[in-house]
Amino acid sequence: MLIQSSKQCSSTSKYQVKSKCPLYALHINDLPDEVLVRIFSFLRPVEDDLPALAMVCRKWRRILQTTSQLWRDLHINPSVYQYYHFSMVCCIFRVYGFHVHRLTWYKNSPVYESMFALIPRLYNLRYLRLPILWTRVVVESLQTLSQLEYIQINGGFSLTDEDLELIAESFPKLKDVSLNACWRVTAAGVDDFLSSLEHLETFKLKINSGLPLHDVRSEQAMREGGHIAHTVSETLHSHCLSVLCLHFVPIEMDELWTVVKRLTSLKKLSISNCEHLHGIRLVSESLQKFYLFNLWNVLFVSVDAPDLRHITVDTGMESVEHLELFTPKLRRACINGSNVLRSINIKSEKLCFLELSNCEVLDMRNLREQLKRNSSLVCFRLGCVSQDSLLLDEDIIPNLQEFCMLGDFACEAVHLRSPSLRLFHTDADNDIITLNHIYVTANHMCKVALIGIPALKTITIQCVSVDAIELNLCSDDQLQLDSCIIQALSSIGFLRLFDCKVNLLSLSTPLARTVVLYRCHVSDYALQMALHGCPNISHLNLEKCRTITKARTPVSLEAQPLKFLNMFGCRDIHRLQLDCPQLLAINLGQCPNVRLYLAGVEQDINAVCDSSIQVVKPCENIRWTHDYPPQLYVCG
Repeated sequence: MLIQSSKQCSSTSKYQVKSKCPLYALHINDLPDEVLVRIFSFLRPVEDDLPALAMVCRKWRRILQTTSQLWRDLHINPSVYQYYHFSMVCCIFRVYGFHVHRLTWYKNSPVYESMFALIPRLYNLRYLRLPILWTRVVVESLQTLSQLEYIQINGGFSLTDEDLELIAESFPKLKDVSLNACWRVTAAGVDDFLSSLEHLETFKLKINSGLPLHDVRSEQAMREGGHIAHTVSETLHSHCLSVLCLHFVPIEMDELWTVVKRLTSLKKLSISNCEHLHGIRLVSESLQKFYLFNLWNVLFVSVDAPDLRHITVDTGMESVEHLELFTPKLRRACINGSNVLRSINIKSEKLCFLELSNCEVLDMRNLREQLKRNSSLVCFRLGCVSQDSLLLDEDIIPNLQEFCMLGDFACEAVHLRSPSLRLFHTDADNDIITLNHIYVTANHMCKVALIGIPALKTITIQCVSVDAIELNLCSDDQLQLDSCIIQALSSIGFLRLFDCKVNLLSLSTPLARTVVLYRCHVSDYALQMALHGCPNISHLNLEKCRTITKARTPVSLEAQPLKFLNMFGCRDIHRLQLDCPQLLAINLGQCPNVRLYLAGVEQDINAVCDSSIQVVKPCENIRWTHDYPPQLYVCG
């Protein structure tokens, strides 16, 4: 027993000595290579100056030179680079280029010749996307990249059928090809190109994207575009086509039906500026995304696609009156009615996002029927509709969580009642000049954010609780409100009104954490009535509310839990009477004539500063933020 206990003491003492080994004796290079590689992998090659680590020591240089995963993906964004970044990119191409597998360039950014000249050194490159015009010179310069599996080709009027043949010969391992805006190639050339690629798996074809109509060659490109679409759908490689964009293509409804029906792997379809198209009727078993715009002759759209997830009907549909979507998996629909759409028919089991704009002749009975049928709707963004007063209740939108009024919203009143509503807001792009009245009833709301509503007169919000309400933020015009009524059975987290003239302010809630009235015109009586409905305020901000007193009437606040009071910029206040036993700080900045009374006793402001209450003196220019607790406001 004695020997055993001595062994235990010996082992314990050794442990103690080992545990007291000083940490400063360790060095980062004592870490295994795998750990250093893991650390380096969090750095971006260009933006974080990864090549500069090679100058630290030999071990780091060896790790950088032998670890491919650090350089495998390069995304170049010259628009945000400084001068030394370009040298950094050239260094990566020269020293670590054999590790790079994927090279992408930011859209519409320049590819400088000095950088392009080094791309052929990336011998193991698999994926290449450059925003450049492919010419014969470009193809010949990149011939050394024989391992390429994906390329995006922007041909313009420069790329010919012969150049496509050279591309097929130079890059025999191509699996994924995107032909974008190749206006000079022919149907026969595209057919030969596809037939030459033995390993082709996916093919994207964008016919006449960005076609310059002022060019005399555009007429030939339009005619050939229709031939290309027909030819590709008839070849053995039609099953490889996943993306098809038809722009300025003279195709008719029956021809479009036939082409899409043959493309069994088509995932995305975009159609625009096809003047011979007078209607769209499609059936596709594979289509997932569908875009329509600038089809001024199309009278109706009917789509039967069981896998369709997203559809966008954009501007320029000046004749479309009916829209039918038989799409059980549709999740997102953005529809611009161009003020001619009369009816919609959406049959989906999973629709969660719906945006309707410019639908002033849309039948409201039809709209309510569609909303009721698609009960899974979570987000509804609405613009102009054919009704002065919009009424939506829990029977129509039982699961709605977000409602947004777009810039073309034209109703005078909104009555919204949904137990699941979380977010109610306006779009910030344009002012809604018709909206006068808002009535919202919900359970637990996260946020109400209303800006750009200069004609609003009354707003009533009834809920169990609301986290934040913001009204008229970032607006140059003063909002003239006859009444603002907010009733929350549980609590109001944050209420903020900017530049509002409120005749009746009614707040009814057991607990209001922060109430901010910034540059608001509200009488002292209206303020007292508002505070009477929610006496449990923790942070009250009346910054620059210069009309809360008239004829030297004192401002009286009696709130037990009030901790922070901000009266900054209330220049007209002469007497402030407070009965707030838990008050921690008060801001009286730029209130030159104020007299402070605490519990009915006038206080010397300088003496109060030395007590437990922090006071910003009237002579000080110190602003607070609207947070809870408030912080010092620092501009910029």
